[in-house]
Amino acid sequence: MNQALEIIRLLGLPKAIRIKKRFDEALPHVRGYAVCSCLWALLETGALDRLLAAESVTVDDLLAAGRLDRHVLESILSYMDGLSLVRVEGGRVAVLPKLRRLMDEPRGFFELTYAYAPVFARLRDLLNKGATYPKDVQRLGKYVGRGSGQLCRTLPYPVMVDMLRRHGARQVLDLGCGDLAFLFFACEAVPGLRAIGIDIDPPTVAYAREVLAASPYAGRIAVRQADMFDLDAMARERPDIDAITAVDTYHEYLAQGEARIVGLFKQMRARFPKALLYVGEFCKQPHEKLRRRPTAFLEHHLYHDLTNQVIVEAGRWRAMFAAADLQIVEEKVFDMVGHGYFVVR
Repeated sequence: MNQALEIIRLLGLPKAIRIKKRFDEALPHVRGYAVCSCLWALLETGALDRLLAAESVTVDDLLAAGRLDRHVLESILSYMDGLSLVRVEGGRVAVLPKLRRLMDEPRGFFELTYAYAPVFARLRDLLNKGATYPKDVQRLGKYVGRGSGQLCRTLPYPVMVDMLRRHGARQVLDLGCGDLAFLFFACEAVPGLRAIGIDIDPPTVAYAREVLAASPYAGRIAVRQADMFDLDAMARERPDIDAITAVDTYHEYLAQGEARIVGLFKQMRARFPKALLYVGEFCKQPHEKLRRRPTAFLEHHLYHDLTNQVIVEAGRWRAMFAAADLQIVEEKVFDMVGHGYFVVR
C-alpha cells in the first residue's frame, strides 16, 4: 500500500491510473506473442505432446527425450506455470486444464498460425520490398496441413462427410489431400468408402504415406503425387470415381485468376462425367462485419492476404460454377463462420 501511495505521489493519481490502464491493454497483445512462441517451441521439439500424453513428467525426462537445453526449458515452463498452463513442482511438470482445453479443438489454430511464423518473421522485409512471397519466404507446409486438418474436424469435415453419405459416394478422389486428415475422417464415418488422395508437393505426399501406413485405413486409401490441373491419367485409371472432393484447396490458386479454377471445373466435368464435385471453401466476410466483431477470421484473412491467397464471397463461387456449366445440387453457406459447402454436377 505504501508503494502505491508513493507512485501516486510521484506521478499524480490521474497519470498513475492512465499508465496502469494502458499497460493492461497492451499486455494481451504482447503475451499472445510470447505464449505462442513458447508453445511452438515445445510443439516442434515434441515436448508439448510428451507433456499432454502424461499426467505429469519430470523435467529430466523432457530434457533427455528431446535433447533440450535445461535453462531454456525451465524458463519456458516457469513462464507457463505463471500463466496456469502447467504446474512445475519438485522437478515434475503437470499440464493444467487450461492448456488441455487450448490443445483440444483450438490446437489447430495454434498450429496453423505457426505455419505462417516464417512470414511474420520476414514481415518487415516483405513490407519494404526486401523479400517477396513465395520466392523468398514460404509457409511451413507441414503445419498448414496439420493445423487446417484439426480445425476442419470441427465443422468442414462433418458437413462434407454428411454430404458424401447422403449422395451415396463410394469412390472418392480428394484434391490437395495433404496429410489425409479429411480422408481418414471420411473413411471413419462412412463404412465401405474408398478413396485416393493426390497432392502436388513431394514432401507432403511422403508424409501422407507415413501416416497412412500407420493408420487402420491403409487398405481403403491410396495417395499419389499428382497435379490436380492434369487429371487425364487419373481419369483413365479410375473411371469409377463418383465423388471429387476439395476442402479449402481451390482458393490457393485464385491469385492466378478465376479462369484457371473454372477451367479445372470444366476438366473435371469432362473427365469424370458421372462424378459429383464436393467443394468446401472459405467465403469472404465483409470487413465491416469483422470490424464490428473481430473474430478469428480477421487473422485468417491476414494470413491469406500476406501469402497471396484470394478469399472470395460465396457469390463468386456460384459464378465460377455457372461459368463451368455446373449445376448446384446442394448448398450450405455458414456466414457466421465464413465457410461454404457445395455439391455440383
